[in-house]
Amino acid sequence: NRVWHYLMGQGLVATPDNFGVLGGAPSHPHLLDYLTTEFVRHDWSVKWLVREIVLSRTYRLTSVPTTEQAVRDADGILLSHRRVRRLSAEAMRDAMLSAADSLDAQLAGPSVPVYLNDQMTGRGRPAQSGPLDGDNRRTVYIEVRRNFLNPFLVAFDFPLPSMTVGARNDSNVPAQALGLLNDPFGAEIARRVALRSEGAATPEMRVQAMVRAVLGRDANSEESRQALQLVELADDQTGWVDLAHVLLNSKEFLYVR
Repeated sequence: NRVWHYLMGQGLVATPDNFGVLGGAPSHPHLLDYLTTEFVRHDWSVKWLVREIVLSRTYRLTSVPTTEQAVRDADGILLSHRRVRRLSAEAMRDAMLSAADSLDAQLAGPSVPVYLNDQMTGRGRPAQSGPLDGDNRRTVYIEVRRNFLNPFLVAFDFPLPSMTVGARNDSNVPAQALGLLNDPFGAEIARRVALRSEGAATPEMRVQAMVRAVLGRDANSEESRQALQLVELADDQTGWVDLAHVLLNSKEFLYVR
């Protein structure tokens, strides 16, 4: 159930921490029984279980429901279509570094000390702050201090390390957009995204390069027109940083479809 939850966004039992009478009932009990039985039969191999799920037709469903599906299965519980879900805090930070061509994909190694801003004070504060970009390491390698959690990650529902959290909150609040705009890490990534495309031959090509870096696709003609219009409103290079902020704040970047 937890593996299904991590891959699909919600478990066959929606309460992964509670399989008791106060928890949710399974939406597909026979499927849950089948996966459990086969998981045991394949020597408790998580790799086999992940492969079995991701190669299924259900995993490959679109997140755009038909008219009938929208009426009969609006929340996707019956698995007629995929649930749209936001990137986790860790995946979002990694995706931002990747969009800026800064992500260090190296495996293992020591953890990176957490970055401390001026508001992160109190007993137990480390003597020195870690780097703002976490040395470009994946978020899994960033040090977690119970009383000094990264505020950018917390805004995107990073769980408290003092308790077990089977299903994270999946909020959509103004603090997230404000963090992407104003947090020093968000501002640095936007600057890097803009700088990455600086060598483009024309403004139109630079827009395309930035959209490809952040969204993984080409901009259409209307998007390109609006992007150039935004850039032209600024007197200097801040227009390109503003465009990077817009792309990083877009639902297409933040949500998995």
